[in-house]
Amino acid sequence: MKNEINQTMKSIEQSNFENKGSYMSQILKGHLRALITVSIWSSTFIVSKLLLVYMTPIQILFFRYLVAVTFLSLLYPKFSKPASLRGEILFLAIGAALALYFVFENSALQLTYSSNVSLIVATIPFMTGALSSLFYRKRFFNFKNTAGMVTAYLGVLVIIINTGRLEGIAPGGDLLALGASLMFAFYSILMQKTDERYTLIQLTRKVFLYGLLVLGVLFLATGQSPIPESVDTPALISVFYLGIVASSLAFLLWNRAIQAIGPLKTNQYIYLIPVLTTMLSAVLLKERITLMTLFGTLLILSGLYLSERKETKTEKSKKDQIEAI
Repeated sequence: MKNEINQTMKSIEQSNFENKGSYMSQILKGHLRALITVSIWSSTFIVSKLLLVYMTPIQILFFRYLVAVTFLSLLYPKFSKPASLRGEILFLAIGAALALYFVFENSALQLTYSSNVSLIVATIPFMTGALSSLFYRKRFFNFKNTAGMVTAYLGVLVIIINTGRLEGIAPGGDLLALGASLMFAFYSILMQKTDERYTLIQLTRKVFLYGLLVLGVLFLATGQSPIPESVDTPALISVFYLGIVASSLAFLLWNRAIQAIGPLKTNQYIYLIPVLTTMLSAVLLKERITLMTLFGTLLILSGLYLSERKETKTEKSKKDQIEAI
């Protein structure tokens, strides 16, 4: 009897050890997927800037979406019927927000450095938090978040002022990057309202399809042709890279990371994007990195860290005491 109990206890311990190992493996994979995704997204600022020699911002996005939709359809050819008119209007709004994010971002890259755009876009979590507090009544403007947001946007201001002093660069590009951040924040907020019956691929493809519809309207409004005047082989490779790797696979990896480690830990990897992009821009594009740029970068990263930093037990105790009073 005693031997049977000991054997049972050993089996339970072995099972717990294996489950723990499996859990840790999933956590590690989640962090790895998030790191791979931000590395890919860091490169898109540079790839898009190189493509702007051949295409307009809208043309780049049109072909990026077209390649992404085609690839996702080959990957998962099953389409779902529209659930309701309200649901389709929601997807139209999501597609419009994401499309405008990319248009603003690509337009900003025509006017300012890719490293600047990536730094300003890194403030997306702040805008998302502010909009969440507005639409969902979630608490966001506590002292820690407010201090972090003010510090980060002081860094953005330093970069914009510094950029305006550089020859041939307009601070309007940095303002367009801020507009891109706002559009992505709206996209993130609206995505929370989507129907859970869609698979990850169906959801991503549906957003891209409505994005293509919005781009069609933009082509008509601006009088632009969707076909660029001339492209070469490197440009075509860049388009396929943006469509397949940066749009399709990266979004799938990102969402798998969220499932493994949660949205909070996954979003923290966004803060690596400006650092990686600045390094890549200096090496590949020979972009100037001034002391003011470094100072602005330090302010932005400090603000983001301050906002995401967990409270210590002492700070939490003081906060509870104040709230009790």
